[in-house]
Amino acid sequence: MCGIAAIIAPPGIRSGPRETRAREQELLGMLESIRHRGDPECFAERRAGPRAALGTNRLAIVDRAKARQPQTDARQQVWLAYNGELYGFRDLRNELMACGHRFHTESDTEVVLNTYLEWGAEGLKRLNGMFALVLHDERDGSVLAARDHVGIKPLYYAEWNGTYYFASEQKALLKQPGLIRTVEPGTYIKNGVPHRYFRLDPRPLRQSDDEAVATYRQLFDDAVRHQVETDLPVAVTFSGGIDSAAVLHSARRHHPDVTAVTIGFEGSADVEVAERYCAEEGIPHIVSRLTTGELFDVIPRIAAGAEFFEAIDAMDTCVGYFAFRLVREHGFKLALCGEGSDEVMAGYDLFKEHPDPGDLMRYRVHNLHRTDLQRVDRSSMMHSVETRVPFMDRHLLEYAYRVPMSQKLRGGTDKWLLREAFRDRLPSYLVDRPKIRMPDGSGLKTTLVDHALQRDDYDRALGQPIGIDTPEGAFFLHQYLLAGYPMPRERHKRAGYDYSPNGYFEFIS
Repeated sequence: MCGIAAIIAPPGIRSGPRETRAREQELLGMLESIRHRGDPECFAERRAGPRAALGTNRLAIVDRAKARQPQTDARQQVWLAYNGELYGFRDLRNELMACGHRFHTESDTEVVLNTYLEWGAEGLKRLNGMFALVLHDERDGSVLAARDHVGIKPLYYAEWNGTYYFASEQKALLKQPGLIRTVEPGTYIKNGVPHRYFRLDPRPLRQSDDEAVATYRQLFDDAVRHQVETDLPVAVTFSGGIDSAAVLHSARRHHPDVTAVTIGFEGSADVEVAERYCAEEGIPHIVSRLTTGELFDVIPRIAAGAEFFEAIDAMDTCVGYFAFRLVREHGFKLALCGEGSDEVMAGYDLFKEHPDPGDLMRYRVHNLHRTDLQRVDRSSMMHSVETRVPFMDRHLLEYAYRVPMSQKLRGGTDKWLLREAFRDRLPSYLVDRPKIRMPDGSGLKTTLVDHALQRDDYDRALGQPIGIDTPEGAFFLHQYLLAGYPMPRERHKRAGYDYSPNGYFEFIS
């Protein structure tokens, strides 16, 4: 897992040594702003050529000794900067070897490179994982940037006078002219033109309850098994809810060294339940209790690091920040979490109240890349921790997305299918525990809202032009602007929840 950046000059531009060095220095500045996304000893692995400069801050997980980036082919004609993890990639590696490709590392990065060499952009359809990449093909001068199927890993870009700038976080592009845009999930951009290579099938499945439970459980186990195929110890952020409990249980089935990590304020219901389960099962468990003082102190860093201005996402990130700090303090580079389950399995109360919960599910899933998945990425990478999200495994998501709503919401019970899949694996106090939103379960409650109300150093009407009409929303927007980000463009609302026509927010430069 890494932070990547790239600068690609227009076709026909071939710089001399002075221009190439200048472009390399510009690239180094971009990588410096996202230094936290990699190991210190792997900072700014890079290559600057006559037209393109690509670089990586590498967080070494797979083939830590040899998988230096950017990687290239034997003739040094195709260069790849890659941020991600492929799951079960050794099967694809064997297929590529049968096609005649030779490998010099054990890394998934080299598998991605050879997948492109064999199948071009069509090869993206073969990948299951979380990734963002930029590839420069000197054979035809083409540039390809791509993002995983649901947007687990981030990728942004700006264009000015034909030069493209790419980076893992927006902060690396703030000094560049032009509009900062998002590479959309399941999309690749080739020579400036976006193409969708992945779409979720919305057609409901026809299946019995028994078939659904068996299929879901098998796909979930496969997802977790692939995501813990590592020789590193694994942490699981554990809230005591059904989602993270399912991840923790399956991770322990497939990896010998798994530790649960839980945080909360004094009196937290999440901590109480998590401590009970870990004690009963003999699971190594790290617990930390937060204080309001340290929470308030970290708000400016959250605004800068997470790149959020929505209050709910910012508040959730504040708590996530401390969870992943705890993970890193105890020596873990790799963690798993339960994010994404509530969106695809209809886990929130608002699904029960919505006139069309299926429509809401589709909307929430397709916007995860700018809500929960962005929060997980930023709050974990601020501490150089790679966090994997089994519920977003491509094969599991493709299936769960098509599960009829009647097998997600039943008799007032949310996430019915997930609960039934783990009914014989987890105690009833976990399987049947109602959904408790993070502010309540962690003990955060209204602490940050009250803090915003007590502050008088910001304009409470600041966010009204873009549809933010609460004091806490204005407060976090104020913090976001103080961090150096430009004012977001107009935001729209639809059917009671936030909506952006393009699924992301553009910025005024």
